[in-house]
Amino acid sequence: MAGVRLLPLQGNDPSELGPYRLVARLASGGMGQVYVARPGDGDDAGAVVAVKTLLAEGTVSDADRRRFDREVRVARRVDSPLTARVLDADPDADRPWMAIEYIAAPSLAELVGEQGTLPNHSVFWVGAGIAQALMDLHEVQIVHRDVKPSNVLLPSVGPRVIDFGISQAFDITRTSATLGTIAFTAPEQARGEETTSASDVYSLGATLFFLAVGRPPYASSGDLWRLLPQVQQCRLDLDGLPKGLGKLIRGCLAAKPERRPVPEEVMQLCLDKADRTGDGPWLPAAWAQVIAEYEATGRALREAGSETETLDVRTRSVPQPKTTRLYSHMVEAGESVLRRAEDEIRRVQDEVNARAAALRDKRREERRRAEEQRER
Repeated sequence: MAGVRLLPLQGNDPSELGPYRLVARLASGGMGQVYVARPGDGDDAGAVVAVKTLLAEGTVSDADRRRFDREVRVARRVDSPLTARVLDADPDADRPWMAIEYIAAPSLAELVGEQGTLPNHSVFWVGAGIAQALMDLHEVQIVHRDVKPSNVLLPSVGPRVIDFGISQAFDITRTSATLGTIAFTAPEQARGEETTSASDVYSLGATLFFLAVGRPPYASSGDLWRLLPQVQQCRLDLDGLPKGLGKLIRGCLAAKPERRPVPEEVMQLCLDKADRTGDGPWLPAAWAQVIAEYEATGRALREAGSETETLDVRTRSVPQPKTTRLYSHMVEAGESVLRRAEDEIRRVQDEVNARAAALRDKRREERRRAEEQRER
């Protein structure tokens, strides 16, 4: 659910879903459409939510309705600051819908695609956040089953894991179909075998490899049927894996589920390594700038009330005006806006750096207390 590239509603889009008035298209998936929306009662003019519904036109099949209802029930069980909260839902409506917390942030897939890979210490920070989210999911007996770069958003406060469309409770572990994005899927899941919390750890490792190298951990292939056997047999291609990330990523990508670390161990390793591998900004400046742009768009949506303008502010084509005195004033005004944007980027960078420093201090204090306990 990205925060900048908003698209106008189309003729076949509903104007409302439940009590929510739709404002713009946000994202589309294999079976779902996500919109930016506002409460229709007008009680909270600044409220913005994301509303997910099925793409199906006309009658919704019983199977699709059951699947959507399961997604709602699973998502409602999750209470974590590192996921997107479910606010409201009606899976029994003519067109089932679910209102979700709107997160104005790019996905990891977008960031790597547009800004390149991350240095090691940034990979560790992002890995710690995703591992914490998985801990929260597994604590309530939920396996996500679709952890991948496009399902992790990155606001300035840290990663948020989204999309529980194929999540399952621990006791619903077998499927006759291969689900999720195959390049980030655990081998046992790709083979249609039992799927457990260890499968999410494998997907986390594949995601972190993508952040560090810029591709999934398999030989490049655009053909699903050539890629599928590589995943099923865990034939990894880890060429280009930076030194220092091997223990973390190779451990997560172990072929046998029982040999993979649990999320708590992943988070501990990531925090320890992040402490030692960098005291500078936790994200590259280019990544921080994109995140700041998304968050600025989110604030603009909330401040615009009912007058939301659905534009892609970074890709819109603007004609070049003639050079006049008025144009000169416009240029000066534009430069002033740019300076304010740069100030905002610095503010966000300072904020995330302060959070990172607080985490480092917390880990040092925990280690100090542990040492005192051992001495006693």
